[in-house]
Amino acid sequence: MLPTRHFELRNLPSAVLPPLVALAVVGVVGWLTVVAGTAVDIDTYRASAYAVLDGRSPYEATPVPYLYPPGAVFVILPAAIGSTLQVANVVWVAISLVALARTMWILVREAWPELEPHRTRNRFFWVFAVACLLEPTLLTLAFGQMGLLLLWMTVEGLRGQPQHAARSWLVGLASAIKLTPGLVILALAAAGRWRSVVWAGAGLVGTTVAAAAVSPPGLRDYVGGAWRLAYDINARIDPQNHSLIGVAKLAGLPGWAGWAAAFAALLIGITVTSWHWRRGDELAGLATVLVTSLVALPVSWGHYWVAAYPALILLQRDVRIRRPWSALLLASALVGMLLWVDTLGNSGALFLPPGETWSPLAILQREWWLLWGIAFLAWSAARLLSRRPGHLEGVGDAGA
Repeated sequence: MLPTRHFELRNLPSAVLPPLVALAVVGVVGWLTVVAGTAVDIDTYRASAYAVLDGRSPYEATPVPYLYPPGAVFVILPAAIGSTLQVANVVWVAISLVALARTMWILVREAWPELEPHRTRNRFFWVFAVACLLEPTLLTLAFGQMGLLLLWMTVEGLRGQPQHAARSWLVGLASAIKLTPGLVILALAAAGRWRSVVWAGAGLVGTTVAAAAVSPPGLRDYVGGAWRLAYDINARIDPQNHSLIGVAKLAGLPGWAGWAAAFAALLIGITVTSWHWRRGDELAGLATVLVTSLVALPVSWGHYWVAAYPALILLQRDVRIRRPWSALLLASALVGMLLWVDTLGNSGALFLPPGETWSPLAILQREWWLLWGIAFLAWSAARLLSRRPGHLEGVGDAGA
């Protein structure tokens, strides 16, 4: 006769509290987003989606410029759901929160595969609740951005690597929607994971071809010059651009200085990522390549930093094996994201009197997240030199 596990009343709080807290946080965040969010990007997606459904180009006049590659047509179509913008916003917020939940579930399973099922669920609920409250999440939801969807595609696409290389088509899909995730494909190539590169390339090309079939005017306009609009907008000096290139422009440094720093960060980040993956530490590689994209690529708006969430999970994992620098980086990130340090700095940067420029000290204060990203890359590189074995289990089927 099999032993029976009896439920004890004293276990009720630990079983019920985490999901209740997560549900309450999701409800409050979702409600505030719908009521107080600007929804400026979802308004743009909605206009572009209607243009596609009418057989026109998504790059026609929109509330704000539509800057995405042709493949993004498959993501913006849900924005056409509903008779009003508010209904579309509710749908978009729901999709984004589901994507965030799935991402956190995969990351928790990857970081702590040894946990019992009920402990895994509880940790997921707590991690998900905190992620909903962080500044990049709230910015993404308030604007109606697609960053949480892209993060999910990337994390899901790398789940089970290198054994499940076919899932990498999702990384290619994300790259066809927005070019930033393409850096992950470069990292896969550097790690020698050519089957994954092939599948990612198939996803990229297949999505682009399918988008051309769905909206031929969109592909024609993008190739004909719409891509330059994205380049022109992203090339301007903007205090909300937290990349090395953007900060160099803001500081008035020569153009080559920002590009040289970005290239160095890119080279280091890709190298460290490939070595983590070669050693079997899938989570460390994923976290490193995503933070590299935030630091080294030309544009890094505040809502882009949802891509740092795998790094936060990695730091939390390493805190539990007594790495003091992990605790410092994790605490600084959580405090900064919960206190909206980035946005508070931006509000002042947007209203500088004409002719005045930021001092180096002011730039350092305002660019807290860029400094944190650089510090994380240094920490990630130092992990490779450490003799501590850490936790080197691969993704395997952790997120299945």
